[in-house]
Order: sequence, then structure tokens, then C-alpha cells
Amino acid sequence: MVTAAQAKAKYDQLVDRYEDIFFYVADVGRDLVAFADPAPGARLLDVGAGRGAVARAALAKGCAVTAIDASPLMMRRLAEEHPEISASEGDLYRTGFADGSFDLVTAGFVMQVLDDPLAALTEFRRVLAPGGTVALSLERQSVGRLGWFQDLSIEFFAPGGVSEPPPDQPGPLTHDRLDALLGEAGFEGVTRETVELPKPLSGPDALWDWMMPRGLAEMVPALPPERGEEFRRRFLEGARHMHEEGGIVLEFAATLHRAYYR
Repeated sequence: MVTAAQAKAKYDQLVDRYEDIFFYVADVGRDLVAFADPAPGARLLDVGAGRGAVARAALAKGCAVTAIDASPLMMRRLAEEHPEISASEGDLYRTGFADGSFDLVTAGFVMQVLDDPLAALTEFRRVLAPGGTVALSLERQSVGRLGWFQDLSIEFFAPGGVSEPPPDQPGPLTHDRLDALLGEAGFEGVTRETVELPKPLSGPDALWDWMMPRGLAEMVPALPPERGEEFRRRFLEGARHMHEEGGIVLEFAATLHRAYYR
């Protein structure tokens, strides 16, 4: 289990590279704001704002933007780069804003990492004015042509296999479950759409470099040296086969969700 302090430290370390590593956040941030369709001057709260993909897009639409995130360094950088955005460290479960403070609440790729997404949605509804909108993006989980990498990772890092979560622990948040949670939190008129952003990579080494900051940089050194070398060799072998069988393309997709507080 990653602690809150560890999560803050991780994202503080990624402040300069965040949108290079997570290549899709800027495009989906613009898509999310377009999907929400705020009026110029709308009071917008962006939670889990990160480096500001959604906040910047909202600012370009003429919104009055407030941004909060658990990473203080990311918020300092966002405030320095865009002083017209009110950016600060904050808790999305207890934002501290008065009831009805905002016309729109956004959360880009936040809901899937929360322990209690329903509590977060309830807080979003509280700070929305009647008639307000919530707009969320959710990463779609799909192995696609990277099934070989999943199998390799299980062999090296979870040799006993991946077990089902206990009955009292839900699995990954799905788009259907998120829609249902929006209804439970008191929102109406739930709609969603899908965006797809395939990313081609130049070859096996490029795939290795792309995967490293997404977990391999911590997991591979934890293996015995000979196992680490074997993992890298077999990874590159699988990536070469993928490259020869149609190229290495990351099949990224997300769902956008919108609902209203009447």
C-alpha cells in the first residue's frame, strides 16, 4: 500500500517530466473541458490538477480556475507558470470550500486511484452550485497487444499469480461503476464518451524507456541481478516480436463522464 506521503513524494519527483511520461493527459484534459462545455467566466475547481492539463484548458475557455492537488511542488509550479490560476495543496475529500462555490468540478484521471471515490463525488457535489456540472476522465484498462508483457510481469514479479481481490474489496474502477457512483452521489443526467489516443513507439528500446518510469525502475532493481538481466532480455525479445508483427503502438483510451447537480 502506498502511503499519502509516498504518493506526494512520487509526484513531486515527476513535476518536470509528468506530461512527458503520461503523454495523454494534455490531450484528454482539453477533451474533458470541451465535453464539460463551461460558459466563459464559469467558476471551475480542478481536483488532482497535477501539472495543470485540465486547468490550462479551462483557463483558455475563459473559466475562473481553482486547482488543488496533493503534491505541493506541482501546485507551486502551476501557480508560478499560470498566476491567474488559484493553485494550492488540498485534500479532495475535504476541500475546505464553502457549499455551492463552483459551477464546474473536474477531475482528470483521479477517480481510479482513490480509496473512496463515492466520498470524493459527494464532496464535489457539495461545493457545486445548483445546476453545476461534474466532469471526469477515467483511464480504460486494456492489455491489447501487450499481453506478453503482462504475462512476463506476472512470471517475474508475481510468481504465484494475480489473485482476485477479496469480496469486500472492489477491483479497478470501471466506467459503468463510475456512472453508478455518480448517481449514488446525487448527480443526474450522466453521460459519457470514449476517446482513443494510440501512441506509436520507434522500437523495443523505446518501449523499455517508456515503461521504466511506470514501475519497472523500482521493480527490476529489486530482482536478483541475474533475474533482472533475464527480465530485460526477455522484455526486449517480446518487444522485438511485437515490433515485427505490426509495430509497437500503445493502445491508450479513456472515458469522459459528465453529470449535473440539479
